[in-house]
Amino acid sequence: MNKNRFEAFSDGVFAIAITLLILEIRVPEPQSGVPGGGLTQSLLSLWPLYLSYAACFATIGIMWMNHHALFHDVESVTHAILLVNLLLLLLVAFLPFPLDVVSRYGITTQTMRFLGLLFLLISVVYGVLYYISSPAIPKPHTLRGYLTAWTGWNSVGPIGYLVAIAVAPLAPAVSLLLYALIAAYYATPILRGRLTGGATTGR
Repeated sequence: MNKNRFEAFSDGVFAIAITLLILEIRVPEPQSGVPGGGLTQSLLSLWPLYLSYAACFATIGIMWMNHHALFHDVESVTHAILLVNLLLLLLVAFLPFPLDVVSRYGITTQTMRFLGLLFLLISVVYGVLYYISSPAIPKPHTLRGYLTAWTGWNSVGPIGYLVAIAVAPLAPAVSLLLYALIAAYYATPILRGRLTGGATTGR
């Protein structure tokens, strides 16, 4: 497949998914008998949803940046790359759903585990996509080669998400904060080391 078509399709999915997130934040209903309809209190009470939205938005946005950096140096798109990329896009496009779940059920053990599991899957699938796509990874691609190429940088996401999922029964809000911190970690140019001119292996 032509790389330009591949990147255009991927960019379109990222753009749609990141736009759909805001649709899950709904205007609160006015409260009768309360000055101003209780607008200020209602808006403040949505803070878990705001943080969830920020974590999901950052995850998609940073994934898009990493995706762009990765395929900047890729010369051809193979069938395997197409399949793994479609799986990645499937998971990314699914992110608005757990955000809707959080908006309806709040920050609970179940919702944070659900969100964390999706983040974890996205992290692992991107790692596979990087491995089979990056010109920096020697061929042939094998499971042993994949494990050898795995670095501490790659591990931050999966390990962080697993920790956050494990913490959810004790402190769901801490899990959500960890998701946001992981996104911030991969977004920081100083820590990432390079934003353009090479593939970022973070997620």
